[in-house]
Amino acid sequence: MRQGVRFFVKPNTFVNQLQWSSHHTWLMLAFLIVAGVEAHIGRNHLLIENFADALSFRLGIGRELALWLMVSTKLICTVIAAFLITVLVWFAGSFIGRSSSQRVLFRRLSIVFTLILTAHTAQHLTHLLPWMETASLFVFFWAGLLGFFSLREQFRIGYLETTFLSGFTALLVVSAWTYSNRYLERNAQTISQQIAYKAIPFLPQSNGSRLKRR
Repeated sequence: MRQGVRFFVKPNTFVNQLQWSSHHTWLMLAFLIVAGVEAHIGRNHLLIENFADALSFRLGIGRELALWLMVSTKLICTVIAAFLITVLVWFAGSFIGRSSSQRVLFRRLSIVFTLILTAHTAQHLTHLLPWMETASLFVFFWAGLLGFFSLREQFRIGYLETTFLSGFTALLVVSAWTYSNRYLERNAQTISQQIAYKAIPFLPQSNGSRLKRR
């Protein structure tokens, strides 16, 4: 209960107390749940369904199983990306500040990443619940605030160094998210064209498909 109050009233104290927290597994589970919800209703859920259709078409498996495999794959990639970002931040923070426990940093940033995913997912519900847009902006702001205090507390650095490290972290998150979205969109379009051509062979192929067949 006290931790919940500190989360809103004293975010700097909240992230400080996380170094003694024993709820590492629950924090990771919360991150996976939010990432799973985002995979089902987020921006790329239609692309994931296209990949599932392609997987079902090629392997001859049920669509439900193919969709489960695609969502599981995205969850694994999300966890790996979060892990790599955290490791890079730890190296950068250890260079400009005091080296500290990676496990504690994982614990702190897992909350930040969970809030970011929650805010991003909430944006896709604004057409149903208009107030979600305001809630999403607030959660984004709080995620940034907690991230700032987490980095400052983790590496014992000043405000200027923390601002620089926060910008570096934000750049990593945005770059990873943007690149993954572009990769999904590009490959989903290619797979859709291949499936359409196999279903109706006389359809014209794209230049990329012709080169691959040659």
